[in-house]
Amino acid sequence: MSDIKIKEAPVEDEQAQPILTHEKSLSQKIARGSEAGDILDQQMVMLGIQLVTQLNVLLKTSRIYERTNAALDRPVDAMLTLIKTMAHDQPVTLRLQNDFLFLGNSHLKVNAQQMAVATSIIDVLNTWKIGGMTLSLAVESKDLREFAALFVSLDPANKTLEDLQKEIKARGIAGIDLEEQRQLQIQKGPGTALNTEPYSTKSVDPNVQWKAEAKKGYASMAGSIGALTQSAREGGTVSFKQAKRAIQNIIDRMVDDEAAVLGLTTLRCHDQYTHNHSVNVSLLSMALANRAGYPKAELADLGLAALFHDLGKSTIPMEILNKPGEFTDDDWMAMRNHPTEGVLILSKTRGITNLPGRMAAAAFEHHMNLDFSGYPKLTVPWTLSLTGRILTIADCYDAMTSSRVYRREAMSPSKVLNMMFSKSGKAFDATLLKLFVNCVGIIPIGSLVMLETSELAVVLKPSADKANAERPFVRVITDPQGNSVDHGREVDLTEKDETGDFRHNVIRLIDNTEYKFDTSRYFV
Repeated sequence: MSDIKIKEAPVEDEQAQPILTHEKSLSQKIARGSEAGDILDQQMVMLGIQLVTQLNVLLKTSRIYERTNAALDRPVDAMLTLIKTMAHDQPVTLRLQNDFLFLGNSHLKVNAQQMAVATSIIDVLNTWKIGGMTLSLAVESKDLREFAALFVSLDPANKTLEDLQKEIKARGIAGIDLEEQRQLQIQKGPGTALNTEPYSTKSVDPNVQWKAEAKKGYASMAGSIGALTQSAREGGTVSFKQAKRAIQNIIDRMVDDEAAVLGLTTLRCHDQYTHNHSVNVSLLSMALANRAGYPKAELADLGLAALFHDLGKSTIPMEILNKPGEFTDDDWMAMRNHPTEGVLILSKTRGITNLPGRMAAAAFEHHMNLDFSGYPKLTVPWTLSLTGRILTIADCYDAMTSSRVYRREAMSPSKVLNMMFSKSGKAFDATLLKLFVNCVGIIPIGSLVMLETSELAVVLKPSADKANAERPFVRVITDPQGNSVDHGREVDLTEKDETGDFRHNVIRLIDNTEYKFDTSRYFV
């Protein structure tokens, strides 16, 4: 892949990102399905995320400055570079389908840091009921400036998408085409296909604001772990203030709706595994501790400890952390040393005087296992703390259900729970593991199931009836033919009809990892 080049730009804020480029028509030289083709696809998705970021910057800047202002130079130039890179073979299209962004037919899976930007663009497109924005090589600087000025000046409450399209044409804006929203359809089976149907206007979801705030809290926690890890890697000072605020915000929302907060942990992105994993472990640990009777103040302390349980990884070279192949003995030695390194970093950190023991336990014990079969290995008697036992469960569950740089294929939540139950009382505290299942459900949150009607449904939260724990609360996401249902009905599988029989039944679990179906879209 000698044709691939990276043009670096100083990363000062979200406007300045490295721009990835490739030779003209390179995609036509690569066999589809080949390893090189996979790399190209990944790079195009990265470019798509950058395009979304720069579009967001352009629109925000245009709300403040006139179209000719120099403040627009950077986002305009960045967008032109991206468009010229991506649109050699055909125009590039950003699509919005069922509240998810796509580059053509490729889902743009954003990490926690990019979530706020993606949400902003999704909200803007939804407001105008825009389903797609196509950009071609015909677009020039003046077109982007004029389009942005027009876009932010018109009021979608009084204007329609058709009005916007007419204005684009009247002003001679070239290379930018908008289309109406369409629905995503999913065909069952290994050969999953994406089809579209005309979009139908949907009512405002009363939970949208709640979900938006929860996502901001998640993004804030991820931003904190990223900043603190980088600071620790560079030998700088570490501050926990932002993380503490974000955790408190999440706890308040967890009290209102634990299952919805845990639904955020279905966000999987192997490229940002360390950040996502740390946030997910924090959320899972707090939910488990809440079930174990922790008071609110101690939940916050545990959440902070869990969020930075892997801080010791900041001492591991990036080439090892991001190594796609097999680890050498030296690599494993470095990896297995991160719990000890984490304790050393935390011991030198200011601002945690009220909870050094819990944070040290989280960093040091989360890989030990209940029977001490893990690491670090000790030569002195040791009593595993409650914090360590909680984190061992949360850490293992999220790690196994996530894809990694060196393991692209994750395991389904139900398979992971079965594996963990086989080690109950050995690697995991048996009582805590049962409480954990109460949190995520016997059929865990985010699992995909088929009902007796042949409809597919995603598990939103565990059953409130412990006697029927195998009957969770689900959302129907397809009709019996496998076509996606926009805002499908929610079903409590414990409901019975007039004769006392259950109205609906799960006939089988669907391995969403096998079918490469991302259920996180129904939570984030």
